[in-house]
Amino acid sequence: MNVVVLDANAVVMHGRAFPDRVRTAVEEGLTLVLPRSVKQELVDDVLAAENAPVNHHASAQAIQQLVDDGFLVLRIPDFETYSGVIDEARQRIADDTLPEHTVKADQYIPALVCGLATDETVHLATADTKLRAIVQDIVTQHGVGEDVILRDPLTVL
Repeated sequence: MNVVVLDANAVVMHGRAFPDRVRTAVEEGLTLVLPRSVKQELVDDVLAAENAPVNHHASAQAIQQLVDDGFLVLRIPDFETYSGVIDEARQRIADDTLPEHTVKADQYIPALVCGLATDETVHLATADTKLRAIVQDIVTQHGVGEDVILRDPLTVL
């Protein structure tokens, strides 16, 4: 296992231990990919919000520091190649329970995983069962299903 893509819940569920666990994982040889959309949601939006709770602000700063120090690698999907994947993911995430305008970072993760998996085995760390099912379907449709492994975030970090 070399490349691990982290979704938002994989970051949040580790709480204050996240920075130490990231540093340890990278020192052990993992490349931890933070989708740019996840950083936007967990860092940029929080730091821009004047009314963000102090603990959220501190977490956002800690994540930003991991990016600045090179422990978390930011990536975006190839929008031109994978626009259909993004549209499908957005629709499937929203379905009947969530309006499409509230779908945030997760819509880009299947496209990012597909793109990365064309070159190497990718581990997606997520506890989100809906996202897991969507990613599994999409990577199989795109012929990279054998190169994507779904992981529980607590087993990766």
